[in-house]
Amino acid sequence: MSETAELEPEAQSAYEALIEFLYLAPVGIVKFRPDGTIDMANPTAAQLLIPLAADGDMSDLYRLFATVAPDLRSHVERFQSPAGQIFDQMQLAVPGSRTILMLDINKINDTTLMAVVQNITDLTEARREVVRRTEAQRLLASVFMRLTTPVVINRADGFILLTNMAFQNLIGYDAKSLVGLNIDALLPPDPSGAAEAARMQQALDGKPYEVDIELVAKDGTRLTATMNSALLDESESKHLRVITLAPHPLPRGALEGGVPARTCVQGVSQVRTISLAPISKAIGADWAHISSRAMMLTEAIIKPMLGPSDILKRGKNDCFIVWFAEGEPAQHNLTLARATQAVRTVFMTQFGTRVAERVRAATVG
Repeated sequence: MSETAELEPEAQSAYEALIEFLYLAPVGIVKFRPDGTIDMANPTAAQLLIPLAADGDMSDLYRLFATVAPDLRSHVERFQSPAGQIFDQMQLAVPGSRTILMLDINKINDTTLMAVVQNITDLTEARREVVRRTEAQRLLASVFMRLTTPVVINRADGFILLTNMAFQNLIGYDAKSLVGLNIDALLPPDPSGAAEAARMQQALDGKPYEVDIELVAKDGTRLTATMNSALLDESESKHLRVITLAPHPLPRGALEGGVPARTCVQGVSQVRTISLAPISKAIGADWAHISSRAMMLTEAIIKPMLGPSDILKRGKNDCFIVWFAEGEPAQHNLTLARATQAVRTVFMTQFGTRVAERVRAATVG
């Protein structure tokens, strides 16, 4: 008997155990496709979701949740990561009953998503206290909801806990559609990696920062804004991040040309980028041969131009990310302009005539 044949009973036993677990699990488990088609739902899921199926049809997850989570499809479609959690502990009230469902959604890959549904109506009082916002969070909510500046409070892992009316009006979603959503679902891809790097740096040093970003509104409109991010100081809430937005009416792509004039918030790092993409594109195929040395020389040129507390890191797609620890935006713009010219000079003088000719018409973003 072959080794494969010997393993078959063991594999069959493991498969049967998995199926038994799925069908006996006390929580609802649903496997579905990006278009909402349900491929598998265990009995608990069917029991929990049948009240949402007015016509008895349980073949489409989005259709089932259409009345309680109408924006579910758009949030799933706009989630850019190849895999990850899209919703965490989203609470949904079943119409016509006192039932409260809690929904988690995970993207497994481009073709498969998993939803976990639980009935949390009859939680114990202790568990209810964990789920409910603490008194401090409710106090924060009452303050932030009155601000005219768009505000989001989310966990360190990106899941939204609270948004005020100004943010809801800006983005086009109501509060129920945003709580429990990963904020990355509202952001377009971050080609330079600046926003992601800024979050990671803040996790290390705890310092607030500002960075220019784009958001995608419900109707698909792309909005540019200056985002200020700060961690709450209270020890019990240190895992919470407060984000405020200062929208500015810029045409799409305007961020590539620099940051609009604004007042620098005292003690807040300004996150900016220097992109070599225009130069690498102009150089073409030769870039692969010189990129390593080019990035090293560029870093050596920029670093001495920064202040002692400023931070320089390499980003994605031939970009450098700069954290200005102090100073005004006008001063930052001057520093970046000087750095841009110095970097261009390096390419004009250090890599031969052919590269110099191709770079002559290119500019550093």
